[in-house]
Amino acid sequence: MSSSRQLRLGAFMRPVSIHTAAWRYPGAFPDANFNFHHLTRFAQTLERGKFDAFFMADHLAVLNMPLQALKRSATVTSFDPLTLLPALAVVTEHLGLIATASTTYNEPYHVARKFASLDHLSGGRAGWNVVTSGNPDEAMNFGLEEHVDHATRYRRAREFFDVVTGLWDSWADDAFMRDVEAGVYFNPEKLHVLDHKGEFLKVRGPLNIARPIQGWPVIVQAGASDAGRQLAAETAEVIFGAGSNIANARAFYADVKGRMASLGRPRDHLKVLPGAFVVVGDTAEEARRNGCGSTVSCTTTALSRRCRSCSATMCRVSIRTARCH
Repeated sequence: MSSSRQLRLGAFMRPVSIHTAAWRYPGAFPDANFNFHHLTRFAQTLERGKFDAFFMADHLAVLNMPLQALKRSATVTSFDPLTLLPALAVVTEHLGLIATASTTYNEPYHVARKFASLDHLSGGRAGWNVVTSGNPDEAMNFGLEEHVDHATRYRRAREFFDVVTGLWDSWADDAFMRDVEAGVYFNPEKLHVLDHKGEFLKVRGPLNIARPIQGWPVIVQAGASDAGRQLAAETAEVIFGAGSNIANARAFYADVKGRMASLGRPRDHLKVLPGAFVVVGDTAEEARRNGCGSTVSCTTTALSRRCRSCSATMCRVSIRTARCH
Protein backbone atom coordinates (compact mmCIF):
# COMPACT_ATOMS: atom_id res chain seq x y z
CA MET A 1 0.00 0.00 0.00
CA SER A 2 1.54 3.30 -1.07
CA SER A 3 1.47 6.45 1.03
CA SER A 4 2.15 10.08 0.23
CA ARG A 5 3.54 10.71 3.72
CA GLN A 6 7.26 11.46 3.90
CA LEU A 7 9.67 11.01 6.78
CA ARG A 8 12.00 13.93 7.42
CA LEU A 9 15.37 12.94 8.85
CA GLY A 10 17.54 14.97 11.17
CA ALA A 11 20.83 13.95 12.76
CA PHE A 12 21.21 14.54 16.50
CA MET A 13 24.82 15.69 16.80
CA ARG A 14 26.86 16.80 19.82
CA PRO A 15 28.45 17.74 17.41
CA VAL A 16 29.30 14.18 16.34
CA SER A 17 26.96 11.76 18.08
CA ILE A 18 24.58 11.55 21.01
CA HIS A 19 26.37 8.38 22.16
CA THR A 20 28.99 9.38 24.70
CA ALA A 21 31.31 6.52 23.70
CA ALA A 22 30.97 6.78 19.90
CA TRP A 23 34.59 7.94 19.69
CA ARG A 24 35.67 4.38 20.61
CA TYR A 25 33.75 2.67 17.81
CA PRO A 26 36.01 0.75 15.38
CA GLY A 27 36.84 3.04 12.47
CA ALA A 28 35.62 6.15 14.28
CA PHE A 29 37.66 9.34 14.63
CA PRO A 30 38.35 9.88 18.35
CA ASP A 31 39.03 13.60 17.89
CA ALA A 32 36.02 14.28 15.64
CA ASN A 33 34.15 16.40 18.21
CA PHE A 34 36.83 19.04 17.85
CA ASN A 35 38.09 18.42 14.32
CA PHE A 36 36.49 20.65 11.68
CA HIS A 37 37.73 18.49 8.80
CA HIS A 38 35.80 15.48 10.12
CA LEU A 39 32.72 17.56 10.94
CA THR A 40 32.70 18.94 7.41
CA ARG A 41 32.69 15.42 5.98
CA PHE A 42 29.91 14.35 8.36
CA ALA A 43 27.72 17.31 7.39
CA GLN A 44 28.30 16.73 3.69
CA THR A 45 27.52 13.02 4.11
CA LEU A 46 24.22 13.91 5.81
CA GLU A 47 23.40 16.23 2.95
CA ARG A 48 24.13 13.55 0.33
CA GLY A 49 21.92 11.21 2.36
CA LYS A 50 19.03 13.72 2.02
CA PHE A 51 18.89 14.55 5.72
CA ASP A 52 16.97 17.73 6.45
CA ALA A 53 18.89 18.88 9.49
CA PHE A 54 22.07 18.83 11.51
CA PHE A 55 20.81 19.28 15.08
CA MET A 56 23.54 20.32 17.52
CA ALA A 57 22.99 19.89 21.23
CA ASP A 58 24.98 22.12 23.53
CA HIS A 59 25.79 22.88 27.17
CA LEU A 60 27.37 25.91 28.78
CA ALA A 61 29.41 23.85 31.23
CA VAL A 62 31.23 20.54 31.37
CA LEU A 63 28.57 17.89 31.96
CA ASN A 64 27.86 17.31 35.63
CA MET A 65 28.70 13.64 35.98
CA PRO A 66 31.16 11.72 38.14
CA LEU A 67 34.75 12.20 37.03
CA GLN A 68 35.18 8.47 36.45
CA ALA A 69 32.39 8.66 33.87
CA LEU A 70 33.32 12.06 32.51
CA LYS A 71 36.87 10.96 31.67
CA ARG A 72 35.40 8.45 29.20
CA SER A 73 33.14 10.93 27.40
CA ALA A 74 34.01 12.86 24.24
CA THR A 75 31.33 15.41 25.16
CA VAL A 76 33.80 17.09 27.50
CA THR A 77 34.98 19.19 24.54
CA SER A 78 33.00 20.69 21.69
CA PHE A 79 32.79 23.70 19.41
CA ASP A 80 30.36 26.48 20.20
CA PRO A 81 27.38 25.72 17.88
CA LEU A 82 26.97 29.29 16.69
CA THR A 83 30.63 29.32 15.66
CA LEU A 84 30.58 25.87 14.06
CA LEU A 85 27.29 26.01 12.16
CA PRO A 86 28.09 29.18 10.17
CA ALA A 87 31.28 27.43 9.05
CA LEU A 88 29.28 24.33 8.04
CA ALA A 89 26.87 26.59 6.17
CA VAL A 90 29.70 27.43 3.77
CA VAL A 91 30.40 23.77 2.93
CA THR A 92 26.76 22.65 2.57
CA GLU A 93 23.86 23.84 0.41
CA HIS A 94 20.63 22.25 1.64
CA LEU A 95 21.20 20.89 5.14
CA GLY A 96 19.23 22.63 7.89
CA LEU A 97 21.48 23.90 10.69
CA ILE A 98 19.88 23.85 14.13
CA ALA A 99 21.71 25.10 17.21
CA THR A 100 20.87 25.00 20.91
CA ALA A 101 20.94 28.34 22.72
CA SER A 102 19.94 28.76 26.35
CA THR A 103 17.36 31.33 27.40
CA THR A 104 18.67 31.24 30.97
CA TYR A 105 22.33 32.11 30.48
CA ASN A 106 22.21 34.25 27.35
CA GLU A 107 20.82 37.64 26.44
CA PRO A 108 18.12 37.79 23.74
CA TYR A 109 19.88 40.42 21.63
CA HIS A 110 22.92 38.13 21.28
CA VAL A 111 20.77 35.13 20.38
CA ALA A 112 18.64 37.07 17.89
CA ARG A 113 21.67 38.54 16.15
CA LYS A 114 23.57 35.26 15.91
CA PHE A 115 20.67 33.26 14.53
CA ALA A 116 19.78 36.02 12.08
CA SER A 117 23.40 35.95 10.92
CA LEU A 118 23.34 32.15 10.58
CA ASP A 119 20.13 32.36 8.57
CA HIS A 120 21.64 34.85 6.13
CA LEU A 121 24.96 33.01 5.85
CA SER A 122 23.19 29.71 5.16
CA GLY A 123 20.60 31.06 2.75
CA GLY A 124 17.69 30.43 5.12
CA ARG A 125 18.63 27.15 6.82
CA ALA A 126 18.86 28.16 10.50
CA GLY A 127 16.91 26.72 13.41
CA TRP A 128 16.93 27.60 17.12
CA ASN A 129 16.55 24.89 19.74
CA VAL A 130 15.07 26.80 22.68
CA VAL A 131 16.31 25.41 26.00
CA THR A 132 16.33 26.61 29.61
CA SER A 133 19.59 24.89 30.71
CA GLY A 134 19.14 21.71 32.68
CA ASN A 135 22.75 21.52 33.92
CA PRO A 136 22.97 23.26 37.31
CA ASP A 137 26.75 23.73 36.89
CA GLU A 138 26.09 26.31 34.17
CA ALA A 139 24.99 28.81 36.83
CA MET A 140 28.49 28.96 38.30
CA ASN A 141 29.89 30.01 34.91
CA PHE A 142 27.64 33.06 34.90
CA GLY A 143 28.20 34.59 38.33
CA LEU A 144 25.61 32.58 40.25
CA GLU A 145 26.00 30.15 43.13
CA GLU A 146 22.80 28.21 42.42
CA HIS A 147 20.87 27.21 39.33
CA VAL A 148 17.81 29.32 38.55
CA ASP A 149 14.71 27.40 39.68
CA HIS A 150 12.67 25.52 37.09
CA ALA A 151 9.55 27.69 37.10
CA THR A 152 11.55 30.91 36.81
CA ARG A 153 13.62 29.50 33.93
CA TYR A 154 10.49 28.77 31.94
CA ARG A 155 8.85 32.13 32.66
CA ARG A 156 12.03 33.81 31.46
CA ALA A 157 12.15 31.51 28.41
CA ARG A 158 8.67 32.54 27.31
CA GLU A 159 9.53 36.23 27.57
CA PHE A 160 12.92 35.59 25.96
CA PHE A 161 11.23 33.99 22.94
CA ASP A 162 8.97 37.02 22.48
CA VAL A 163 11.96 39.37 22.61
CA VAL A 164 14.07 37.35 20.15
CA THR A 165 11.24 37.01 17.62
CA GLY A 166 10.37 40.68 18.09
CA LEU A 167 13.96 41.62 17.32
CA TRP A 168 13.88 39.46 14.19
CA ASP A 169 10.97 41.62 13.07
CA SER A 170 12.97 44.85 13.50
CA TRP A 171 13.16 45.37 9.75
CA ALA A 172 10.59 44.71 7.04
CA ASP A 173 11.81 42.50 4.21
CA ASP A 174 11.90 45.47 1.84
CA ALA A 175 13.35 47.99 4.33
CA PHE A 176 16.74 48.29 2.62
CA MET A 177 16.30 50.37 -0.51
CA ARG A 178 20.00 51.04 -1.15
CA ASP A 179 19.12 53.85 -3.55
CA VAL A 180 22.54 55.00 -4.70
CA GLU A 181 21.25 58.00 -6.68
CA ALA A 182 19.11 59.36 -3.83
CA GLY A 183 21.64 58.41 -1.18
CA VAL A 184 19.01 56.57 0.89
CA TYR A 185 20.04 53.19 2.30
CA PHE A 186 16.81 52.19 4.07
CA ASN A 187 13.22 53.33 4.46
CA PRO A 188 12.70 54.57 8.07
CA GLU A 189 9.02 53.58 7.88
CA LYS A 190 10.12 49.95 7.53
CA LEU A 191 12.06 50.03 10.82
CA HIS A 192 10.36 48.76 13.99
CA VAL A 193 11.71 49.53 17.49
CA LEU A 194 10.76 46.77 19.94
CA ASP A 195 11.11 48.72 23.21
CA HIS A 196 10.38 45.65 25.37
CA LYS A 197 10.03 46.02 29.14
CA GLY A 198 9.04 42.83 30.93
CA GLU A 199 9.47 40.79 34.10
CA PHE A 200 13.01 39.68 33.27
CA LEU A 201 14.14 41.59 30.22
CA LYS A 202 14.44 45.17 29.03
CA VAL A 203 15.46 45.43 25.37
CA ARG A 204 15.00 48.47 23.18
CA GLY A 205 16.12 47.20 19.78
CA PRO A 206 16.13 47.33 16.84
CA LEU A 207 18.37 44.48 15.75
CA ASN A 208 21.36 45.65 13.72
CA ILE A 209 20.97 42.99 11.03
CA ALA A 210 18.32 42.55 8.35
CA ARG A 211 15.34 40.32 8.99
CA PRO A 212 16.28 36.63 8.63
CA ILE A 213 15.62 35.10 5.24
CA GLN A 214 13.00 32.83 6.80
CA GLY A 215 11.40 35.69 8.71
CA TRP A 216 12.08 33.65 11.83
CA PRO A 217 14.45 30.68 11.92
CA VAL A 218 12.73 27.36 12.66
CA ILE A 219 11.81 27.08 16.36
CA VAL A 220 12.64 23.75 18.00
CA GLN A 221 11.89 22.69 21.58
CA ALA A 222 12.72 19.60 23.62
CA GLY A 223 11.19 20.11 27.07
CA ALA A 224 9.33 17.14 28.58
CA SER A 225 8.10 18.73 31.84
CA ASP A 226 4.69 20.35 32.11
CA ALA A 227 6.26 23.79 31.66
CA GLY A 228 8.35 22.52 28.74
CA ARG A 229 5.30 21.08 26.99
CA GLN A 230 3.44 24.33 27.45
CA LEU A 231 6.34 26.34 26.02
CA ALA A 232 6.46 24.00 23.03
CA ALA A 233 2.72 24.29 22.47
CA GLU A 234 2.95 28.08 22.51
CA THR A 235 6.10 28.59 20.45
CA ALA A 236 7.61 25.56 18.71
CA GLU A 237 7.38 24.24 15.18
CA VAL A 238 9.35 21.06 15.85
CA ILE A 239 9.74 19.00 19.01
CA PHE A 240 12.56 16.61 19.71
CA GLY A 241 10.72 13.88 21.60
CA ALA A 242 11.94 10.70 23.26
CA GLY A 243 9.31 8.38 24.71
CA SER A 244 10.38 5.42 26.81
CA ASN A 245 7.68 3.32 25.12
CA ILE A 246 4.96 3.71 22.48
CA ALA A 247 2.23 4.43 25.03
CA ASN A 248 4.19 7.23 26.69
CA ALA A 249 5.19 8.68 23.33
CA ARG A 250 1.57 8.76 22.14
CA ALA A 251 0.47 10.38 25.40
CA PHE A 252 3.15 13.06 25.03
CA TYR A 253 2.10 13.69 21.43
CA ALA A 254 -1.59 13.96 22.35
CA ASP A 255 -0.85 16.24 25.32
CA VAL A 256 1.17 18.78 23.33
CA LYS A 257 -1.27 18.76 20.42
CA GLY A 258 -4.14 19.23 22.87
CA ARG A 259 -2.42 22.22 24.44
CA MET A 260 -2.01 23.74 21.00
CA ALA A 261 -5.69 23.29 20.26
CA SER A 262 -6.63 25.03 23.50
CA LEU A 263 -4.41 27.95 22.49
CA GLY A 264 -6.00 28.18 19.06
CA ARG A 265 -2.79 27.17 17.29
CA PRO A 266 -3.38 24.93 14.26
CA ARG A 267 -2.30 21.44 15.24
CA ASP A 268 -0.28 21.02 12.05
CA HIS A 269 2.01 23.91 12.97
CA LEU A 270 3.94 21.62 15.32
CA LYS A 271 5.38 18.28 14.30
CA VAL A 272 6.36 15.61 16.82
CA LEU A 273 7.83 12.19 16.18
CA PRO A 274 8.82 10.48 19.44
CA GLY A 275 12.30 9.07 19.42
CA ALA A 276 13.52 10.96 16.37
CA PHE A 277 13.99 14.47 15.07
CA VAL A 278 11.81 15.22 12.10
CA VAL A 279 10.04 17.93 10.19
CA VAL A 280 6.86 16.56 8.67
CA GLY A 281 4.32 18.98 7.29
CA ASP A 282 1.32 19.58 5.08
CA THR A 283 1.66 19.11 1.36
CA ALA A 284 2.79 22.04 -0.74
CA GLU A 285 -0.59 21.97 -2.51
CA GLU A 286 -2.38 22.44 0.82
CA ALA A 287 -0.02 25.28 1.75
CA ARG A 288 -0.80 27.03 -1.51
CA ARG A 289 -4.54 26.62 -0.95
CA ASN A 290 -4.04 28.30 2.44
CA GLY A 291 -2.70 31.36 0.67
CA CYS A 292 1.05 30.84 0.42
CA GLY A 293 2.31 33.87 -1.47
CA SER A 294 5.80 32.52 -2.06
CA THR A 295 7.48 32.80 -5.41
CA VAL A 296 9.63 29.82 -4.41
CA SER A 297 8.59 26.54 -5.99
CA CYS A 298 7.14 24.37 -3.21
CA THR A 299 8.09 20.88 -4.33
CA THR A 300 8.34 19.13 -0.96
CA THR A 301 6.17 18.85 2.11
CA ALA A 302 5.65 22.18 3.76
CA LEU A 303 4.34 23.98 6.80
CA SER A 304 2.47 27.23 6.50
CA ARG A 305 2.39 30.02 9.09
CA ARG A 306 1.65 33.69 9.19
CA CYS A 307 4.28 36.40 8.98
CA ARG A 308 4.20 38.66 12.04
CA SER A 309 5.08 41.73 9.99
CA CYS A 310 2.38 41.57 7.32
CA SER A 311 0.08 38.68 8.37
CA ALA A 312 0.46 36.99 4.99
CA THR A 313 0.71 33.21 4.98
CA MET A 314 4.17 31.86 4.21
CA CYS A 315 5.06 28.42 2.96
CA ARG A 316 7.83 26.56 4.73
CA VAL A 317 9.69 24.26 2.37
CA SER A 318 11.15 21.46 4.47
CA ILE A 319 13.54 23.01 7.01
CA ARG A 320 13.69 26.19 4.96
CA THR A 321 11.01 28.86 4.65
CA ALA A 322 10.19 31.04 1.69
CA ARG A 323 10.20 34.77 2.25
CA CYS A 324 6.97 36.60 2.84
CA HIS A 325 6.09 38.72 -0.21
